[in-house]
This record gives sequence, C-alpha cells and structure tokens, in this order.
Amino acid sequence: MEAFNLSLLGKWCWRMLIDKEGLWYRVLKARYGEVGGRLQEGGRDGSSWWRMLCHIRGGAGEGVGDWFEESTR
Repeated sequence: MEAFNLSLLGKWCWRMLIDKEGLWYRVLKARYGEVGGRLQEGGRDGSSWWRMLCHIRGGAGEGVGDWFEESTR
C-alpha cells in the first residue's frame, strides 16, 4: 500500500511539472505561490496532501537523495 501511495503522489508531482496551465496547478499556485517556476511548499499552512507532495519532490520514500528530481531530468 505504501508503494502504491508513493506512486500516486509521484504522478501528481509529474503533473505539476508538465501541466502548468492546468486547473490544479493554477489552484495550487494561487494557494501557495510560485517562485522560479516551482510551487512553494507552504509550510504548516499547507494541507497534509500538499506537504506529502512536497516531501516526494524532495525524495521522500526512496531513502536517499532527490530521486524524483533526478528521475525527471
């Protein structure tokens, strides 16, 4: 179940990279802001879903390094 959840969150991260004109990206941009073409994390004001997505972007779930960023280059 953990691997399935990780893959779904990774899919959301991927959508945020490729669909910057999409509805969800625009909603998240309005809510959290954007710096340098990347959505901001939002800190404690972010929803638990958004905080989990930010952890995935930073490499959470794989143990070492920035696996998501390295895998999407």
